[in-house]
Amino acid sequence: MLYKVLNFEKKTPSNITFEPIILSCGESINIYTIETVHDLTQFIGYGKYMNNLEHNVFLRGQTDLFNGSLTPSLYRGRTRFDSITASYNQKMNFIQRNIKSFKQYDRKILEPLLQHYGIKTSHIDVVDNVWVALWFALHQAKSEVINSHEYVYFYKTPNEYSYILLVATDAITVSEYKGVYEGKKSRLVDLRKSLPSYFLRPHAQHAYMLRKTNTYPIDYSDLIIGIAKIPSKLGFKWLGTNEFLTVSSLFPAAYFDSGYKILLKEYPEENPSIVRQFGSIQILTD
Repeated sequence: MLYKVLNFEKKTPSNITFEPIILSCGESINIYTIETVHDLTQFIGYGKYMNNLEHNVFLRGQTDLFNGSLTPSLYRGRTRFDSITASYNQKMNFIQRNIKSFKQYDRKILEPLLQHYGIKTSHIDVVDNVWVALWFALHQAKSEVINSHEYVYFYKTPNEYSYILLVATDAITVSEYKGVYEGKKSRLVDLRKSLPSYFLRPHAQHAYMLRKTNTYPIDYSDLIIGIAKIPSKLGFKWLGTNEFLTVSSLFPAAYFDSGYKILLKEYPEENPSIVRQFGSIQILTD
């Protein structure tokens, strides 16, 4: 059983306000406005502590709540989940079997790896570091597909508020694969344990990937157990000018990230229509 964060307004000395939201799964949850780092730390700790018997709780930074939905990139804007999933599985099987650098990885690890560098999958990104989550809550991305690649640009959000979601998973059982944890309803991959450190980006971002075990995991909103709403101006103040929390640090260039270089060389290049459907190894621009 998942325990959502409730009555947090009574847990700290601060004057904390909240508002309800109906998630796309149909459940209601409170959005708590957080205005101090102490309250944010306690909010996260409260969610983790309440779910410490059967679940682990991770963080996800977002610039928007998207009307209470939490949809993996493969299924965004889709209605034919069966056909896109079949095409995706065919593509992943081909890549895993036919590209030398990828043969060593089971799909349970390969797919999270590829998503972290831009491929659309049925997983969602989560982290276990509050500052990385806050960075993603405060930065938006724009992208442009040119030929066989998606070019991505990050910029500071103009939104008044930013959000950190607490996302719970029952995947707490160690599997036979390094860094892979299994549960009845979800699978969690700690990319820092599953991948060598020359794949620098996952290590820089304290990265995990989460996948529900159903055939078409189109919505993860039922795994949200808490939402922190943070005034963006405060969030930027909290981040400060830490060198670890910059685009060049969180998304290291291929010169430093040898794994990224391998992906750019070996992942199949596709035409723009395929890139729009399934993504590409992204190229970041200033």
